Amino acid sequence: MDTYRIPLVWQMYGHCHVEASSLKDAIKIALGPDTPLPDGSYVDDSVAVDYEVLELDQDKKNSTLTKQELKLQLQQGHTLNDLLAFGPGQDCEIFKADKFYPGDVVIYVPDVCLNHVPLDRPITVPEELEEVLSQCYTGQDFIDECGGDAEKAEHLFCYCDWQHPSSAIDELADDDEDADNYTALSSTDGDYSPANPWNAPGMRVSDFI
Repeated sequence: MDTYRIPLVWQMYGHCHVEASSLKDAIKIALGPDTPLPDGSYVDDSVAVDYEVLELDQDKKNSTLTKQELKLQLQQGHTLNDLLAFGPGQDCEIFKADKFYPGDVVIYVPDVCLNHVPLDRPITVPEELEEVLSQCYTGQDFIDECGGDAEKAEHLFCYCDWQHPSSAIDELADDDEDADNYTALSSTDGDYSPANPWNAPGMRVSDFI
């Protein structure tokens, strides 16, 4: 099951107390920048989808940027949130493309909070820009991490949901090793005799533990 990020807007109402010489002045002060918004109550049935933001998010999600194109856009003052559709990972916020793209297209940015990746401000310091770009992984980065194996790289991309690929590949290897060990323990090359009943179709070792 996929996770979707839906932008919502809704209305609140409340009251603020203003000292003024007239009602007109009081309204002006209440709407001014120096008057904080009061604690409010939700207006029934006012929630709605912000389709303008949703459309922008979909456009970003469906677009592709190479790392060089991303760098040029950031150097022009755009923010990462302007350029990439960040969304939920495993208890964090990440960018993950809609599918695996081999080559120089940026397809993954790990946990932005953990890696101090700024999303809503321009990145003007060259050293910070290079550090941020090092967190933006391309399909080729995944392939290189997997020693040139594109199929394994796509598997690694699908697995990543918060961590760096270099960390995830070790976790993936451990998971694969556990699966192989389980297969070795439960497989007896088609021997369904009473000595190996768990290998019969539809049966597992856990059924006998």
